[in-house]
Amino acid sequence: MIVPLPTAAHANDTAGAAWFDDRLDGLFDGLTGLGGLSTGARLEDLQRFARLMQTQGQGVEATRMLYDMAYARAALDEALLTPCDPLRRLADRLHAQYQRAGQWLGMGVC
Repeated sequence: MIVPLPTAAHANDTAGAAWFDDRLDGLFDGLTGLGGLSTGARLEDLQRFARLMQTQGQGVEATRMLYDMAYARAALDEALLTPCDPLRRLADRLHAQYQRAGQWLGMGVC
């Protein structure tokens, strides 16, 4: 069975964006957690973190780190134990972002 997909003609449809006010730009940045709570981490950063963890043989679900703080802490702790310096620096930065957003994770590893 073949299901026809919409064409790219819909991609340039801006009628729905007419209500958008430039003052709203950036208003919702960081509000990606459940219930509109800020996780402090952007999905792009978490995806980069997941790719770096893969280079160390560790699988990480980036989107799960947005809402599962225990999982995020465990993944960041594991990253600090790796010999990969860029990964350790990113883990430190992500941890600081979680802390600033009020998602206190603590760190089990020094």
